[in-house]
Amino acid sequence: MILFQKGILFGFMISFMLGPAFFILIETSIKKGFKSAIFLDLGILLSDAIYLLAAFFIAEKINLWLSTNQSLKYVAGSVFIILGLFSIRKNYLQKKDADVKIKNLNAVDTESSNLIIYPFQLIIKGLGLNAINPGVLVFWIAACTYATNELKLTNIQLLTFFGITLSTMFTVDIFKIYFSSRLKEKLNNSSLAIIGMVIGCLLVFFGLAICFKDVSF
Repeated sequence: MILFQKGILFGFMISFMLGPAFFILIETSIKKGFKSAIFLDLGILLSDAIYLLAAFFIAEKINLWLSTNQSLKYVAGSVFIILGLFSIRKNYLQKKDADVKIKNLNAVDTESSNLIIYPFQLIIKGLGLNAINPGVLVFWIAACTYATNELKLTNIQLLTFFGITLSTMFTVDIFKIYFSSRLKEKLNNSSLAIIGMVIGCLLVFFGLAICFKDVSF
């Protein structure tokens, strides 16, 4: 029972850690709706699960690789900076269009288009955005170290603990996505564009932070 409680608490805490994936998920919820954000979140959680398995079996090799390939953080940081700048520019142009009432951002229902391909694209996007951040991998290595050394968990206990953690994260994310998606009904196109620009600025910030921080553990 204590294992379940700690797994739920850990998953709840992780769900509110502020990082690039968190803000992209919220933006997707607000601008594209509940279903799109769920598929994006599945990709994010899939990358977490993959990194978690890697942390279980090859943590030492990963740490050595990260410490000897510091250029990785510059590549990852540059990707987030470029995505942020692109988002700022795109949403700035959309805000100008919204202000003069030339363009309606809701003219195309992206939720109902590409029903077969679009969910897969969102899953891949979520997986890629989360996986490219070396800090995520370092975090899961630290989490595994903590669970092994401090909580004294082994084998099935570890799998149970992190299974509960990931399940809790997904459950909390569903609530975040639901309430964020409801905001779309209360915001106009100009407000949505401003949110997009803020998210873009945050992505640039996280990109710079990744470039200047140590990614080894």
